[in-house]
Amino acid sequence: MSLLSYLFKKKQPSLNKEDGTTKTSGELISEVTDGANLVDGKQTWELAEENKDDLEIMKRCCDAELTTMDKAGLVPAPYYFERVAILFRKSKDYAQEIFYCEQYIEKVESFYSKNGTKGIADVRKGPRFKAIVKRLPKAKELYAKQST
Repeated sequence: MSLLSYLFKKKQPSLNKEDGTTKTSGELISEVTDGANLVDGKQTWELAEENKDDLEIMKRCCDAELTTMDKAGLVPAPYYFERVAILFRKSKDYAQEIFYCEQYIEKVESFYSKNGTKGIADVRKGPRFKAIVKRLPKAKELYAKQST
């Protein structure tokens, strides 16, 4: 089942804007999910590069990705979770780094357990997901050292 077919089972948005131009997939997702994929009125990908070092915005992007997953059945993008983990490591907040890594891994695994991989990309095979998995043992080691 295609993304649009899945989304249109939830709502029936128009494919065109008022000016007659075609809506982007992000605009359609935003409409169907009542803006769940938006942070400050922008799609998460629009904030990625310019705000990659802003922990609060990256955390809000993580939340938006998880809400979009719940409302639209789309796997959350790993970029924001990796950025949050990196930023927490820089600030030596290993507990939060662990939390975001584990949360992402758990949510993604749950998503694929429920939905399978037929007809959808498997982010677990990508470098960002693998980087999140790889950083978790080191974060736990750093946290243990910090706690003693």
